[in-house]
Amino acid sequence: MEASSEQILLDRKDRLIAKLEQRNEERKVQTEECLSKSEGAQIDNLMAEIKSDLEAKKSVDSQKIDRLQEFLAFSTSNRQTKTIQNFLEDVRKQKLALNSGPKFKGFSFSKTPKPAPPVVKSTEEPLKIPEIQKIPDCLSAEPSVSEHVVDGLKNTTKSISGTKGEDISLKNIDSCRLQFDFEPSIVHIRNIKNSTLIFLRCDRSLLIHDCDNVHIYVAAQQVRIHTSQNLHLHVATRGAVILEDSTKIFMYPYRLKSGSGELLNVEDNGEWRTPRDFNWLATTPSPNWKVVPEDEWTEEFIY
Repeated sequence: MEASSEQILLDRKDRLIAKLEQRNEERKVQTEECLSKSEGAQIDNLMAEIKSDLEAKKSVDSQKIDRLQEFLAFSTSNRQTKTIQNFLEDVRKQKLALNSGPKFKGFSFSKTPKPAPPVVKSTEEPLKIPEIQKIPDCLSAEPSVSEHVVDGLKNTTKSISGTKGEDISLKNIDSCRLQFDFEPSIVHIRNIKNSTLIFLRCDRSLLIHDCDNVHIYVAAQQVRIHTSQNLHLHVATRGAVILEDSTKIFMYPYRLKSGSGELLNVEDNGEWRTPRDFNWLATTPSPNWKVVPEDEWTEEFIY
């Protein structure tokens, strides 16, 4: 009888613990959903402010752009990442359009006056500012349906073809040399060792996780490195290079030659020279990355 009573008490205790764990899990999910909604609202407001500055033909506050790039760096959602990247690319194009006015060609003089030219109404259309794509409150981190997956290669040298604009997922690769002869949108790289990866222009981001001793050649909008070491990054960027929990990152310029021996011409803002290390808050340069001296720069060929 006494044993039976103890068993009843133990059963009640187990049920109580199970209920408490369930409630904690439900609260955790609710908290994450609230944080996701809050972050989405912050991003919407930030993009709206930048758009308003562009419409008013004001200079965009660089701190707003930096803040948006921070959201981009920590985003784990493909949909959110693409939305921010598309917006930043549109902002870049609009800033170029605003700054490209008529150029001064110098003075010229004439001995005889010339009649004034007739006034012609300008047919130039007003500058169009891109519409902001609102980020949904609940964001999915599922891979893109058009993702090109390469998994489990070892001791392989090959050229990989694909469709322009599709995403690439590379994972669990060791001692390989892979060349990609198309322009992807987003490239996910995870758990790659002792390999060389050669890309043409990447339309959006290169995302690197858990890699060791890899040479990567790529021209991208942004390069983000997480939990990796001994990386040799030969990159050209239109945005930034961002590090987190990574060390021994060596930076080079993007020097990729075609079969005829000419260097490929890509857009580069020089940001590869000053990566942003989220684990280094001091004003001195981070010890986790280094720009390789010019006499050690290397080149690759793509055929």
